[in-house]
Amino acid sequence: MTEIQGPPDRLIACLRRSGIAIALSEATRDVPLLFVNDGFCTLTGYDDCDILGRNCRFLQGRDTQATDRAGLRDFVRGAGNDSGRFPVLNYRKDGTRFQNYVFMARIRGTCGDLRYILASQFDMTGALQRSGIAANDTQLRHVLAEIRQIGREHGLAMMSSAQQLAESVAVMARLSLR
Repeated sequence: MTEIQGPPDRLIACLRRSGIAIALSEATRDVPLLFVNDGFCTLTGYDDCDILGRNCRFLQGRDTQATDRAGLRDFVRGAGNDSGRFPVLNYRKDGTRFQNYVFMARIRGTCGDLRYILASQFDMTGALQRSGIAANDTQLRHVLAEIRQIGREHGLAMMSSAQQLAESVAVMARLSLR
């Protein structure tokens, strides 16, 4: 694997040995990839020489949801905790879709300055297919759209409640996959 100057050799060696898909990005500018391990290359179908120096958004595609993108973007921009988990629809180099469950963590210097973002990827496509969560999510979106319309017609102030319901169901669905 090739890596751009920057991260400590011990960190890179640790990430290289990992059996899970891992990427390390610089925490400045457009968050370019500094290192990806073999697991990441196997999962995505990309060679490291094709992607180092690029932002991971190249894995997103036409059907990647704006709300999923927003969660990743907000994390990268520094919002919230120093770690998070984000489901996002991604695409492999050959164009096949996979439901990626990304764990991200900020790595800070000794003075607390943000240096890197570590991301571990897990393909949960099969788990989603077996559990029926995707079908449930589609039905839930339709129901919530209808609830929003009814709320508008009747001047009801339940829209934030509907959003909280949707987020709660999504959290429960994610927890059921663990």
